[in-house]
Amino acid sequence: MTISRRNALGLIGAGLPLAGAATRALAVTPNTREPAAPPMPAGPAPKIYDQVGLEWVMNILPFCTEPEAMGDLADQTSADGDRDVLWPIVGGTFYGRGIKGTVVPGGGDFPVTRPDGVQIIDALYRLRTDDGVQIIIHNKGPRYTDEKFRLLPSFNVPGKKYAWLRESVFVATLTYPIPPEIPAPDFGPKANGRLIQVFRLT
Repeated sequence: MTISRRNALGLIGAGLPLAGAATRALAVTPNTREPAAPPMPAGPAPKIYDQVGLEWVMNILPFCTEPEAMGDLADQTSADGDRDVLWPIVGGTFYGRGIKGTVVPGGGDFPVTRPDGVQIIDALYRLRTDDGVQIIIHNKGPRYTDEKFRLLPSFNVPGKKYAWLRESVFVATLTYPIPPEIPAPDFGPKANGRLIQVFRLT
């Protein structure tokens, strides 16, 4: 059976299981080359007056079921590109600097291949801390290559304790499958997890 490249690679990681995924041709050909900035201009390197730092703040382990079709697989052209499947989120865990809890079942990832061929992860779901605070996370960003993702998570959270989440800028990476040394829950044979590592810009 022939499966579209985006279906075959899946939501947020190469090799995700796709039993029952339908066959169709994408309206847009996905771009799989890593972007690169032009070379530095001639002369000495520019002075950096405010160097950006990066610090790890948390690991998120969301788990999804098999993908569901968005509609008629013969035509998945939407306002912002080609959307053929969504990946429901069924749970997970997260832990980090002064924070830990579970991924709330519900929400999902709604990936899109833009008209220029860039594949975008577009995940919206909730985290619940061990002290009962619910956090809305919107994690969106491009796939650079089959195995490299660069995401820009944003957090919407009430109260003062976790205010730093809504007051900071973050970037994230995605690793699939979850490395074996990372403890992870078991959601059954049809669930597939991935590791989201979140970093705060300082």
